[in-house]
Amino acid sequence: MKDGEIKQVPKPRDDSYAKLAERRDRNRVPRAKRYRISAATKYRIQGQGVWYEGVMKNMSTSGVLIGTGFSLPLKTVIEVRFLLPVQLAVGESAAEVHCRGSVVRSWNCQLPAEAAAMVAARISHSRFLRRER
Repeated sequence: MKDGEIKQVPKPRDDSYAKLAERRDRNRVPRAKRYRISAATKYRIQGQGVWYEGVMKNMSTSGVLIGTGFSLPLKTVIEVRFLLPVQLAVGESAAEVHCRGSVVRSWNCQLPAEAAAMVAARISHSRFLRRER
């Protein structure tokens, strides 16, 4: 081979790249549909007594995205409480949701915004609490 000459690499005989892509796509779990929501929420690190206020930005069947005052380390187990934003019939009390999950993404916001940080958590457990009127 001469200087500056580009060596041509032979193309693989089998279509291994396509097979890898097919296997990857077959194992991929579709992402749950997210619903935009702007609801006040309270959250805390599990086992601590202090509840912090935040704003839920979106939610899905598998998780929540919360605008917070500070970011949290990955895998931190948190509890989240929020009221369901639904129209209620006369005489019904609002349902509050209590969730437990773990932080899967967390970052500080770069631009001035209503939240200093964002926390995404995968929900592992949830239950409804009835609020008294």
